[in-house]
Amino acid sequence: MHQPLQSNHTHENDGEKRTKIVVIITLVMMVIEIGTGVVYNSIALLADGLHMGTHAAALGITLYAYYFARTNSDIKDNPEKTEQVNALGGFASAIVLFIVALYIGWEALMRLSSPEPIGYEEAILVAIVGLVVNLYCAHILGDGHHHGHTHHEHHTHEFNSEKEGIVGEYLEDFNQVLNTFGGWLTDSKNIDDLNLRGAYLHVLSDALISIFVIFALLMGMMFGLEMLDPIVGMIGGIVIAKWSVGLIKDSSKVLLEME
Repeated sequence: MHQPLQSNHTHENDGEKRTKIVVIITLVMMVIEIGTGVVYNSIALLADGLHMGTHAAALGITLYAYYFARTNSDIKDNPEKTEQVNALGGFASAIVLFIVALYIGWEALMRLSSPEPIGYEEAILVAIVGLVVNLYCAHILGDGHHHGHTHHEHHTHEFNSEKEGIVGEYLEDFNQVLNTFGGWLTDSKNIDDLNLRGAYLHVLSDALISIFVIFALLMGMMFGLEMLDPIVGMIGGIVIAKWSVGLIKDSSKVLLEME
């Protein structure tokens, strides 16, 4: 009768180890993206770095939930109490996340009214590295849950790389990255550990923001659409705000025992 519980604890410890690795990687990349965004005046890249920072905080809460549930004898064998601990941490993280979203939106508005030159080549390079890091982190968190789909080649992404020069090289590299990492990812529904699933979805959403950032920077460099950078930064802020509001609602329901 106790074997399933033991198996669950083993899986959670494995999830804790995976999350620790991802937190370290995320923090390093966050510093690089924020620093590059400031130096080369890319609000979109700055927004992505701050967004990655909020995910690092959320992953930190995930780690704490693992630790607290593992070390507290009153919690570890009580699923309802464990859920409440996760909800409390999620609520605190969501409040901070919403404040960050407001800051990103404000910075984007200021840049729209007073545009500054952007170092596109450097910013694009860092953004691509950020995307690769996010996809790799997603692979770490989802590893062991991937069901080995042989049809992943149908989901590869193709981009027109006929442009000459550095833009074409970026597009070719970007296409290769997505094709390589696409087969590594798993459906989040395959992850039964909800704590780990939350961390996995955080990283995937950050990868999505990275794609938006790369698109905005490429369009700015190719066609002079500099306004796309702050606009994408604003979209990133909206995505973060929407996620934070949803988390506030969900965690509040658990804390108030509405579910």
